[in-house]
Amino acid sequence: MTIPLIYQLNLVLYIYIFSHMDSAFSQKQATHQNRLAKDESSDRLSSWKKRWGEDKIGWHENEIHNSLKQFGHILVPNFSLEAGESMRVDSSCNSSGIDRETSVRVFVPLCGKSVDLAFLAKQKGVLEVVGVDGIRKALEEFQSNNPTLEIGEDLERVESHAKKFDRFRGKKITLLKGDYFDLDIDSIGGELFDSIWDRASLVAIQPNLRKEYIEVLSGIIKPGGTILLSTLNRKEGDEKARKAGPPFSVDEAEVRRLYEGLDWVESVENLNETDELSERFKSQGLTSVVGLTFVIQVKKTSS
Repeated sequence: MTIPLIYQLNLVLYIYIFSHMDSAFSQKQATHQNRLAKDESSDRLSSWKKRWGEDKIGWHENEIHNSLKQFGHILVPNFSLEAGESMRVDSSCNSSGIDRETSVRVFVPLCGKSVDLAFLAKQKGVLEVVGVDGIRKALEEFQSNNPTLEIGEDLERVESHAKKFDRFRGKKITLLKGDYFDLDIDSIGGELFDSIWDRASLVAIQPNLRKEYIEVLSGIIKPGGTILLSTLNRKEGDEKARKAGPPFSVDEAEVRRLYEGLDWVESVENLNETDELSERFKSQGLTSVVGLTFVIQVKKTSS
């Protein structure tokens, strides 16, 4: 029995349509999987989601970090402690009145709802502060706590952005919601950062991710840029408590091991050490906890 030509053509057409439908479905699945990079249920973010959900955020400080107050002038030109006394951002913050030749872009990794973000945004020498965090609740609470920054979600960028970061914008501030390890030059707006304020971010991540963490930083900071780094050293006490975290212990030797010798790093300097032995650490069996502050200078030209 011979199948009429019209039926043969229809069969070919159906095969063509269904094969393309399957391809489109596969592409949709791939896109969905890509979006899971910022899913708070992912292995990397689920524990932090739980902490924020239960308000177990003992690392959060309601005051500007002492190291930033003491050494902020290293990051920001015309640095002023008085910027923290007012909740208002300079009215010229989004105008051409800012000197783009001397003002800097500052990056704050794993920013949470840190008050340091608002403090930096109010500095006259700051063009823009950009923070990233994987937990939406943290950024929404910061948004709620700082109404004068006029932060709103940039809905137009949510779906089109290559790395699938949700983006919140305000006066001199941008907040990215997503996985820090997905950051690249495109996800930060196409412009490298002059300065990075690492406020105990390095101590928050799993120790086996530290090299990857620093590789991300190397791709988003300008030649000649500056990193101000705050760490914590669980120096003495119960051995199990010394290895516990977060915050994980990062002493001077570890900072130098991670940064010194990298072809883009000019120098690593220990600026300060402070006693951070709190009752919380004592209850864990620690007898000495030291806070350290480092400045890491980036080479002006690549090797």
